[in-house]
Amino acid sequence: MSVKRLFFFFFQLAVSSSASYRVHELKISYYDPSGVPVKTETVLSTLDHLQYEHYHSGFRVIRAELKDTWYCPGDTSRKKFCEKPKDQASRGPASTDPKRISLPLGRQPVMP
Repeated sequence: MSVKRLFFFFFQLAVSSSASYRVHELKISYYDPSGVPVKTETVLSTLDHLQYEHYHSGFRVIRAELKDTWYCPGDTSRKKFCEKPKDQASRGPASTDPKRISLPLGRQPVMP
């Protein structure tokens, strides 16, 4: 198989692929240089609260708080964010569940 055919095969594979993503509803607080809050808004983003804070101006200029998160399955290319699901089971990570008991730092499971 020639290099051109191999390149064409991988190019077609990449073009035909689809992805899914997680939407984060964030409460964004903007601050002036002296640290006084200027305004607050709610945004939808594919970045979580920490990524959003670092990508947009960084620490001490804005503060991002995670309000809600949900998963958008299927082909999501060139589409707006999906609507928030109605059922509770597919809403977000278990770590945001208020009924969940938090473990002490030394007793948390280790992810390989």
